[in-house]
Amino acid sequence: MVYRYLRHGFKRAIIRRIIDENYYIKSFYLDVNLPKIPKPGQFLMIMPPNGEEIPISVSGHIDGLIRLTIARVGYTTNLMHKLSINNIILVRGPYGNGFKLNNDKKYLLVGGGYGVAPLIYIAEQLYGKTILLLGVRSKRDIILIDEAQKYCGKVFISSEDGSIGFKGTVIDLLEKLVLTEDFDEIITCGPEKMMYKVMLIAERYGKDFQASLERLMKCGFGICGSCILDPLGLRVCVDGPVFDLKILRKTDFGKYFRDEYGRRVELK
Repeated sequence: MVYRYLRHGFKRAIIRRIIDENYYIKSFYLDVNLPKIPKPGQFLMIMPPNGEEIPISVSGHIDGLIRLTIARVGYTTNLMHKLSINNIILVRGPYGNGFKLNNDKKYLLVGGGYGVAPLIYIAEQLYGKTILLLGVRSKRDIILIDEAQKYCGKVFISSEDGSIGFKGTVIDLLEKLVLTEDFDEIITCGPEKMMYKVMLIAERYGKDFQASLERLMKCGFGICGSCILDPLGLRVCVDGPVFDLKILRKTDFGKYFRDEYGRRVELK
């Protein structure tokens, strides 16, 4: 029994490169010997010195290094942003089920803010076979645009203040393009309310759909139950974090989540 959990032990990851993506997001390139290369949609549990353990989606595997694109939004991510090249963090994983990709299908990727990061990893693997819709508040929030333009067949940008691309939300842009662009499936990552609206559009137009969910995670491999998706009792860390429309329609996706105390809280 003990042996089963030894594979979830920490590994030392050396930061080999740091890129400032914008004013509050950085990409960290990690040199770490993982049991396998993460797939698009999978995540690592990471812990910087003096920090808590948090889940972060993988945004790429580049020149043998694992890339994590991290927004400075809380205590531990603030600590990450203070680190330098050759500093060491602890990591576990990769965890979760990644996106189910088919080279014979055409994908429309819908990213909200830094939720675009794992979608770029998809675009890289499906070179030229994806269309990307990126929604931001303002031009200054854009990240990874050079890679998006390199790997995607088309890239459309929406900004809520009109400072770049289409003026409006990414949902407004999706409603505009859903009838004019050629694709088989929608994949999305970003704020949950946004992804819920994307799901409703996919359902309305009969498109396949996958979403990468974010929930409070403490263990990453299914024993703590903190990331439960109600009422099915699915654990986002092991049954997800990627789910399709058929599953999500049976859950409280887009409506409720559970906080750090396990309380069911309405999603605002």
